[in-house]
Amino acid sequence: MTHPNPSDEPTDAWLVDASRRLDEPSGDVARLISAITTGLPRVRRPGRELATDDHRVTVNDRVVRQLLATRVRAGVGRLVVRVDLHGDDGVLTGVTLGLIARYRDDLHGRADAVREAARTVLVDTLGSSTSATACTDIHVRWQDVYTREWLN
Repeated sequence: MTHPNPSDEPTDAWLVDASRRLDEPSGDVARLISAITTGLPRVRRPGRELATDDHRVTVNDRVVRQLLATRVRAGVGRLVVRVDLHGDDGVLTGVTLGLIARYRDDLHGRADAVREAARTVLVDTLGSSTSATACTDIHVRWQDVYTREWLN
């Protein structure tokens, strides 16, 4: 099977022709393009599908990450700066959450609240059976608000 040349397509021909007529950008424009493109975030991966209690339904791990970050921040009042989901073949086996600690925070007490919020998200999104292993393996790490160093 041969692939058509993009310039052979009548709807794309004008675009190909126009791009051939463009000159390389001047110094100022080239610097602006470079400044913008170097500041762009890397291309994000599409995410992986996670199994749920309903074999007909999967949930994208990016959705689970966002729900964890949102629910934990709302419930515990601390900024979530890291969410790692552990597991293979679409089965979640554990979670690591990194949060910003504040001076005089009871880290152990807040960590318990973080784990409870995370369990709720996992059960609500994946189901109680599928999330059972992950619910027992939730790690909470704290980062100092000033130094940005991990405390534990």
